Amino acid sequence: MRWTAPLVAVLVAACGGPVLRNAPRPDPGTVAAAAAAAAAAATLADPQAAAQKQEQNRPPPPEKRPKPVKTTVPSDVLDRLDQAEKRDAGAAPR
Repeated sequence: MRWTAPLVAVLVAACGGPVLRNAPRPDPGTVAAAAAAAAAAATLADPQAAAQKQEQNRPPPPEKRPKPVKTTVPSDVLDRLDQAEKRDAGAAPR
């Protein structure tokens, strides 16, 4: 008796195509409507649970680390800036 259930399961799985070929299939619209109704009922039962589950599934925000800067400035640019500051310092304010 113990071996009959697994044997039947193997036979149905092996012959699943021909055996289940003429089985009625549900309308996809009906299945979608039933799933939407079940989701709406679950949300109406506990609205906070849906929001909490979405928050739990959200990945944590990435850590903000400063990126190393590998840019160099030629020395002549810095010299020109220094000269411009000296000229501006000598000018009288208006």
